[in-house]
Amino acid sequence: MHMTYRVETQVGVLDKTMAILQAFSGGNDALNPRDIAGRTAISLPTVYRLAHALENHGLLKKEGERFKLGVALMHLGARAAQGIELRREILPHLEWLSERTGENAELHVRREEARIPIELAQSSQNLRPFVELGASLPLHLGAAGKVLLAWLPEPEQASLATASAARFGPAEALDAEALREQLRKVRMEGWAVSDGERSPGVAAIAAPVFGIGGKVEGALLLSAPSVRLPAKQRRKFVLLVREAAARASKDVGYGGDLRPSSMEGTA
Repeated sequence: MHMTYRVETQVGVLDKTMAILQAFSGGNDALNPRDIAGRTAISLPTVYRLAHALENHGLLKKEGERFKLGVALMHLGARAAQGIELRREILPHLEWLSERTGENAELHVRREEARIPIELAQSSQNLRPFVELGASLPLHLGAAGKVLLAWLPEPEQASLATASAARFGPAEALDAEALREQLRKVRMEGWAVSDGERSPGVAAIAAPVFGIGGKVEGALLLSAPSVRLPAKQRRKFVLLVREAAARASKDVGYGGDLRPSSMEGTA
């Protein structure tokens, strides 16, 4: 006997879609539309319509008259698991950085043309930047975005920055040549800084977290009100951000040398 899946969110099509996916209680289940309708108490015409839509998105796979779970779910699950693992490994380094600076320490990852904060060690200060975990932010603006772009091939940098500007707008404000030069500088120096680029009055310093094979897995970010990050304080905090990112990189499998270099010329 199978339990009927029902979580009411008042978004009917979403509730029914989740009910259909949950009807596949085993990974190798192959169900025809009548089986699905029986397990979910959803009408047969609706099952047909939603099952075929899920097939188009790769969430279900059709085999004859039956459906099975699709590979898109496996890829989504792997991404979720990777995110959980990354957060677990890097959180101690965010806490270390926040304790030493008194400011927000964040982990941002790239999702297509956006960046998403997925972990936070919150500032001890009453005045601090607001961070919404899971929110999509522009990839072409801000220190974390620059770090996530800088180690990609230049054609990919350009296409992602253009897509980010189009999504978060205004697209005409994107200076592609200036951004390309900024990204080259970030890659050469190993860190990025921004001040008021995305949010007026908020400054940030970011450094890459490298994983196995040298791929950038995320951007470790310190953010604070601009008044608390003048040039002198910024020079000091860059070293701490880079140190935290280097330690985090080691913990997620990177074997290269990421020792912070001399701070000569840091602005």
